[in-house]
Amino acid sequence: MRLNLAELREAKRTLKNNNVKPVRKESGKYVVITGPDSMYDLESDSNITNYFKDVNLATANQELFNVAFKDLPLGFRIYETTNVRKFVDAGLSAADVHVTHVLGEGAYGVVDYEALPARIIRKARGSAGTNDPLDQVASIGWKAGHAAVILDQARHVRIEHSASSDAFG
Repeated sequence: MRLNLAELREAKRTLKNNNVKPVRKESGKYVVITGPDSMYDLESDSNITNYFKDVNLATANQELFNVAFKDLPLGFRIYETTNVRKFVDAGLSAADVHVTHVLGEGAYGVVDYEALPARIIRKARGSAGTNDPLDQVASIGWKAGHAAVILDQARHVRIEHSASSDAFG
């Protein structure tokens, strides 16, 4: 099975049955996090492309030409990343298993950036003491803190699926 709008609707039904509201900061939409191979399949789903072409010709048709392609029909906002899991040869006929996440309000939390603000660290040439006896080495770098955590598994749906890019998908 490939990722399509029907699978996202099932995830939304599960979240609604768990009394999970859409994410307020995402314009009241459920957040979908998926990879490039899954995004390719979503972009070719006729339910989505017909929506953009036929339902809202004046406004939504512009989304076909917008490279962000972030708002899907029926209340989804999608984010594409290469950091989603992919289990190689884990499915039937040794197909790869791709993972897509659908999140609702309160599913996750992140650390406030003000807790450990980013800073630039400079070490002047010769400041390494005996490790730099000829005063040849200087360094510059940066450090910042960030963390995310799952707060409530019931506010999160994980979809495992194949992709058309796979040899057996």
